[in-house]
Amino acid sequence: MKVFMKRGGIVLVGSLAVVSIVVAAVVQGTEAKLVKGSQVGVVEVGGLTQVEAQKKLRLWWETAKLEKLTLTIKDKSLKKTFTPGELGISIDDVASIAQIPIEGLVGQVLTKPEISKFPLKTKPVLFDIKTLNASVKESYGDPGPARVKFVSGKIVREPEKPRFTLDDSALPEAVVKGILDDQVVTIPIKEEPKRITDEVLNQITDVVSEFSTNFSADNRPRSNNIRLASGKLNGIVIMPGEKMGFNETVGERTLKGGYKVAGVYVNGKHDTGIGGGICQVSTTLYNASLFANLKVLERSNHSMPVPYVPLGRDATVNYGAQNLVIENSTTTPIVVASQYQPGKLTFRILGKKEEGLEVKIFQGRVRSSGASTRREFDPRLAPGTTKVQHNGDNRYVQTFRTVYKNGVKVGTETLKDSFYNGGGTIISYGPKAPPKPAAPPAPTPSAPPTEAEPADGV
Repeated sequence: MKVFMKRGGIVLVGSLAVVSIVVAAVVQGTEAKLVKGSQVGVVEVGGLTQVEAQKKLRLWWETAKLEKLTLTIKDKSLKKTFTPGELGISIDDVASIAQIPIEGLVGQVLTKPEISKFPLKTKPVLFDIKTLNASVKESYGDPGPARVKFVSGKIVREPEKPRFTLDDSALPEAVVKGILDDQVVTIPIKEEPKRITDEVLNQITDVVSEFSTNFSADNRPRSNNIRLASGKLNGIVIMPGEKMGFNETVGERTLKGGYKVAGVYVNGKHDTGIGGGICQVSTTLYNASLFANLKVLERSNHSMPVPYVPLGRDATVNYGAQNLVIENSTTTPIVVASQYQPGKLTFRILGKKEEGLEVKIFQGRVRSSGASTRREFDPRLAPGTTKVQHNGDNRYVQTFRTVYKNGVKVGTETLKDSFYNGGGTIISYGPKAPPKPAAPPAPTPSAPPTEAEPADGV
């Protein structure tokens, strides 16, 4: 203790440590206890030791966990009755009591009466939730992306279904409240924010572009593949700056996935393969994207020209290899909308149409170069005849996209060049012609008649 002289008297300053030692000596042997007025949930534990409080909390829970509680979900009709024990909920008495501060020895002796007016309340620590998430999923269903479709000439919006999950942090309070009040527990729910809000979805109001191609409806395997692939693209929403890959969206083309074997191009020749006809889907989408003035990040042409679009306007795809990737380069969301009809496929880009904007596609000069020629035997041909099966000239073509605003050209873009490898000219020939029979020898002309000479006489 230090003594300071001060005008008007003497001031004594004592160390708190000294006081604590004195108090400790007075209450020596007293076990540490929890702050008075404290409780966990409804269990009062103030003034108890930690061990005593844990035991009291366990005894309370043994009865409370058998209480029948009716589970409900806000704004939902789900009503199920469970006990906390059946829910797989148990209380961690050690962790719960550990939240309560322990009174120091000073506090036990010098506790102020006012503390009891301000009881310290904490939440029980609950764990091992097993069934509630299943109930939440049953009530709210699976989440789903926002989709927009074009039906009967109208834009139809399907808002995103957000994901709902159990709010674990709010559950203990809800369970204790249910036990204390009306035996009803409203399951606390967390709603994840929507990736595409309803307000953003409502910005999609116009058909920005439209493009169609035709095919033979009689070719059923190919028609099946076109219908299946185009359906997977229908309604996809692409936000500004986002990219959409054809292969990633449509997925791998397999027999198990419902695709059929149909005609394809392979290295400049006609062949068959699973998913034949898919390239007409990607080509139609590519052209609709061009006319919507979207950015095309990846596109490849076929090895040979296709009959349903002009040269330079096709887009082949092959899962794991060639892809078609487009980017929403606008400032508002867009939607890819497909429409399949027997013999006709249409893609529309839906969004916010810019007034006065017009897009035109031009084909540059087509350059041809000769290729090798090979001959192939075909026994079906008439002997000695030939037939050109494939004109294999290589062809190069450039394609341009020009944008007009209120009739005034504002820009021209050179699209990716297209090269069609003819694969060489193929000429089929039939069996050799049989040798021609030898012509009969020409007759020798006879000598003109003469008078007889006189014979030698005897």
